[in-house]
Parts: sequence; C-alpha cells; structure tokens
Amino acid sequence: MKTTAQIKKYYSALRPNVLFPALLLVLMFWAETAEAQLTLGARGASMGESVTALPSGSWGVFGNPAMLYGTDNEAAFYGIRNFGLSELTDMAFAAHYHHHNYGSIAAGSHTYGFEKFRESRFRLGYAYEYVGIQAGIALNYTHIQIQDYGSAGTLLFDAGVAYPLPVPGELWIGAKATNISRSRIGEAREELPRELSIGFSYKLSDRGTITGDVVKDVRFPVSYRGGIEVRLVDRLYMRGGLTTEPVTYSVGMGFSHQSFSINLVARQHYALDWSPGLDFSLSW
Repeated sequence: MKTTAQIKKYYSALRPNVLFPALLLVLMFWAETAEAQLTLGARGASMGESVTALPSGSWGVFGNPAMLYGTDNEAAFYGIRNFGLSELTDMAFAAHYHHHNYGSIAAGSHTYGFEKFRESRFRLGYAYEYVGIQAGIALNYTHIQIQDYGSAGTLLFDAGVAYPLPVPGELWIGAKATNISRSRIGEAREELPRELSIGFSYKLSDRGTITGDVVKDVRFPVSYRGGIEVRLVDRLYMRGGLTTEPVTYSVGMGFSHQSFSINLVARQHYALDWSPGLDFSLSW
C-alpha cells in the first residue's frame, strides 16, 4: 500500500532534483486516488478491472481467490509501466495448480516502485468447491521500504466466494473482501486498504463476455467497473473497460493458445497518462 503520509515524509528529505519532485508528486496523487487493490493481469485490467466474478487463471490469487478453482494449471508473468514512467512499474508473477479432489492452490508475488520507494506483496491462495459454491482465501504479506526511513511488513487475509447460475451461457456471480484481518503496518499503525466487491461475468457465447463490479473501499466512494471481451477470430480477442473513482479507460487485446496466451493492455487515468502493460502465461 502506498500511503500519502509516508511519501510526503520521504519527499521532504530528498535532495533538490528536477526528476524526483515530479515523480513523487505523481506517487502522491496516485496514492490518493488509486483503488485499494490493483488488478493484476492484462485481461482483467483491460476489462475495467472488473474481476470479482471473472475466471482469470492464476491472477485470481490477487483478485478473487474463489475464481482459482477449476482453472488450468498455469504460470503467468505481468508488467505495466504506469504513466510511462519506469519508476512506477508494476511487476508480478503468479502460478496455480488444480487437483480435482483437493482443490486449487496458487502463489504470487508483486512489486511496485523503484530503489527509493518499494512496495512488495507475496501471496498464497487456496480455493475449493462444495455443492456448486466456490470459496477461496488468500494470505498476503505486504512489505514497504522507503530509503533512509527503513521498512515494515505485515500479514493480512482476503476471502471470496463465487457461484455459476444455471442460465443459458455462462453466468458467474461473485463477492470478495480484502484485508478481513483489518491489518495495519509500521510504527504508525497505518491502515491497509479494506474493500468489499460484488460482481458478475456473463459469457454470452464463444464470441463475447461482459463483466461488472461494484466496489467499496472503506476510505473512498463506491466505484463502478465494467468491461467487455469480444472474440474477433479463432484465438484473437479485443477488450475494453471503464472504472469510476477514479475514472480510467482501458483497452486491450489477447491471443490464446491451448498451451500459452499473450495479453496486452493500455489504461488511461483521467488526469494522468497512458499505462501500457502485458502478460504472458504458460498452461498445462
């Protein structure tokens, strides 16, 4: 979690420099307006970050862990350069294994920032299905390091549920809660994001999927998110999405093969710049 208080304290100690003040102003603005949980994975990011009920493979360990169940075994890599700045790059890895008797397990790591400010997350997730209801939980370790001010870390838990409705097509509804342990970090006991979301995904046919989420962070107004995915040809997809609070627009495309997939995303913040990203996954 990027906190404004920490960044302001760090900014006041910096040597005069043209790049760092501008960069840290962006960090401060982004910390104030960003969603509590950054959506990782180019497919979900390009569909307006509405991933609460979207089958998203290994990236479910960062989204709704309940959606891990039943997906293919997979390892995936993701990177996005926020607003075109290398210092604001997100990098992530996730892997997932499914056993038909014992459920699904997943692991992931995520890092954000540069050498003077770094936030890292490490996650373990588990999902299981019972009488059609999928449930999942994720253990997260968050670590923040600020040069000259030390570092701190803490554990927190996320949980989610999902259920496929018996209607034509493929309709999922889901819900997730982040930081149900109400964990805090550092000597100042800074509150980490707590968020509740509900959503759906509806695969109309092999040609298209639509998604929608309603998200409430305890610190921010309600955010509405939505996305669409359209299959252009056999394995090529186009995507688009929109979020509110803050307003962002996203577009993307992807190529899916039986054993691998490549997805691209470009996301625009209403007041900042474009953020290009991509992911690559291997499945077996």
